[in-house]
Amino acid sequence: MSLRRVIVELPDRPGSLGQVTTLLGRLGVDIRQMRVLDRDGAVATDEFVVSVPGPVIDRTLPELLEEIQGVRVRSVAATDSDSGISGAIVAV
Repeated sequence: MSLRRVIVELPDRPGSLGQVTTLLGRLGVDIRQMRVLDRDGAVATDEFVVSVPGPVIDRTLPELLEEIQGVRVRSVAATDSDSGISGAIVAV
């Protein structure tokens, strides 16, 4: 399994985060950490550290997430540690 840091934008409304985490679970992706980076009442930006079970899912993860209405993947980056969410500032 490979660790990835994934940043997504999603509608800031009840159920949106649940749709993202449900899809990740169905794909066998293990969520190691999650943090809300920003929310403005319309859009939320969330950061996940996830363990991806295989190369096919790793390559298609952004496209699969963006099939959820209103979700946009801002970045996916390899990481070698789940010991802490990054302190990077994400411009929205």
